[in-house]
Amino acid sequence: MEPIYVSQKDMLEICQDGDKYFLRYPTFNITCPEVIREIPKEAADSYMSGEHTGKELMTYAQYGFWKSKKQYTQDESDKLFIEDHPSFILKNPENSRCLFTAEEFKQIVTQAIVSELEPSELDAIGIVDSHLELLLVDPVGWEEEIEAVHLEILQEKINNYIHFLESKQYVARYGDKFDKKVIHITFQYSPSDNGLAFLAAVQKVLQPTDMSLKIELPDDDTLPEKKNLSVNVSHPNHDQEKVSQEQYLQIKKEYKIRLGLVIFLFTIFAILSVVLIFNLSRFIPLAATAMGTVVPFNHFLLVPLWEEKKEIEKEHPEWKKLSTSGVKVPSSESSKRTLACIGTVVALFFSFAMLYRPVKANKPIPSIEEINKIPKLDRKAPKTSSSSSSERANSSDSGASSSTEESTKSESSGTESSKEETHNYDFHLPGVDDEELRRVIDRSKKDFRENHAKEQTTE
Repeated sequence: MEPIYVSQKDMLEICQDGDKYFLRYPTFNITCPEVIREIPKEAADSYMSGEHTGKELMTYAQYGFWKSKKQYTQDESDKLFIEDHPSFILKNPENSRCLFTAEEFKQIVTQAIVSELEPSELDAIGIVDSHLELLLVDPVGWEEEIEAVHLEILQEKINNYIHFLESKQYVARYGDKFDKKVIHITFQYSPSDNGLAFLAAVQKVLQPTDMSLKIELPDDDTLPEKKNLSVNVSHPNHDQEKVSQEQYLQIKKEYKIRLGLVIFLFTIFAILSVVLIFNLSRFIPLAATAMGTVVPFNHFLLVPLWEEKKEIEKEHPEWKKLSTSGVKVPSSESSKRTLACIGTVVALFFSFAMLYRPVKANKPIPSIEEINKIPKLDRKAPKTSSSSSSERANSSDSGASSSTEESTKSESSGTESSKEETHNYDFHLPGVDDEELRRVIDRSKKDFRENHAKEQTTE
């Protein structure tokens, strides 16, 4: 197929392939950038001779008839072209509005937006960050002339997405174990104020459910206010987000639980520290353990929740009096603080077990009464002490023979007295047998007498 005539003015080509003629011209549409239609040789010759315009030739190629150059006005040609290609009305609806009646314009705009948005179709679905996400792409602008129809069709498509989630049509492919389900809307053009208000209303309706909206706008520095509002709608964790009453009650209940756990952990730490101090054990390592467990628990799990709760109460002070009874906390939050609390308790008790050294119990000091009850040693003076002393005095004055006799008598009398004394021991020592005690005493007495006799002989 070779081109035989090219018109830069009308942006078309007439091509020939054997005995057939074809008209080729661009549409400026991404989905169908070019149109090629077969035309008769007479139509091609009529155009090349100047009898008909390029618009008329395009109309003839599509419908099989044409009007003469004088019969068609420019507006009529534009109207026919837009009716042929409804999506072109979205490029400049303000200029195209005057070509149609109100009913015709709404009908064509609806047809064009439906072809772009496809409200009955699901653009994309997948799992993102452990939650189910449905993607909705909106490539339509927000001009004032088409805004109402745009909102109507967008609402229809969002309702279809919500119905898809509520009817659980995704379960067969993806299962149903999701904490939340997100409808992610991506706009090619920044929504108008009415569009943002509509999205905020949709988000408010979805707050009591497990569904939420996530809005993504194009980069447009000329619309800072709209950006801020859209972020509030699309990002649930933003500081300026308008949370629901149920979300506030969940935060309030979780805060109370975590506050109780922090008090409980500090109480355990205080008790264990007191026990270590009273037992003279090291308690500083236990304090270091608490700094590494209890303090982070308070800083990372309790303080952020407290700050978030305070921010919400500034916007809604009337919510402070609401009761949290019957409110269910999300499982992800409850499991987070439960595991952290168990780990902290285990760390504290493990440190305590490593540091605890009980003090050895000292024996009590006996009282005076107990001392008085202890058996006393009752030592009796031997009877021969006076007689032996007198005999020593007499022996010093007498001669050698009499001293020998007296000494013999004293020994015999001492032996008799010793025999007599061995049977008169009235005292006892704890832990010592009586027989052994007698032997020790007798031996001591015998040694004493022998030493005394040697001293007498020496004198």
